[in-house]
Amino acid sequence: MASKATFELTAAQERLLNDMPLTFLVGFDEAKRWPISHAISWVQALDAVTVRFALTRNSHIVTILTTEKTAGLIFIEDGQSYHVLLSAIREFDPAVKPSLHLRFFEGHVEEVRNISFYGAAYAQPEITKTYDIRAAEKLDREVKESLHS
Repeated sequence: MASKATFELTAAQERLLNDMPLTFLVGFDEAKRWPISHAISWVQALDAVTVRFALTRNSHIVTILTTEKTAGLIFIEDGQSYHVLLSAIREFDPAVKPSLHLRFFEGHVEEVRNISFYGAAYAQPEITKTYDIRAAEKLDREVKESLHS
């Protein structure tokens, strides 16, 4: 479905991202000339034009982000899928450190576009943690706090 681009997140999109939904981070590996995708949930919208996210420190996309400085986020909100183009991505050191060694990034929202195909509606996928639920919830709280610090 063709859509006009907007240049910031809506309030509903901000709230959704702050609930840490399944989100796909897409970067471009210039050396190999192909896109690289990662499923993440540690995403937070600080405001309508600033998004922060955390990645495991040895993730391949960390290398890409330190050189390319642009990426895309794909998520589902209110039955539609959206692509957010991020620019000026930079790594930051949070004031609050989680117990897991992670890398933290912040990007500027350049464009938000509905990328759903005509006649489609999507449901928000449920994320099931496959390890100790208390440890997972504790880590999620720590990372969320770090992303806002």
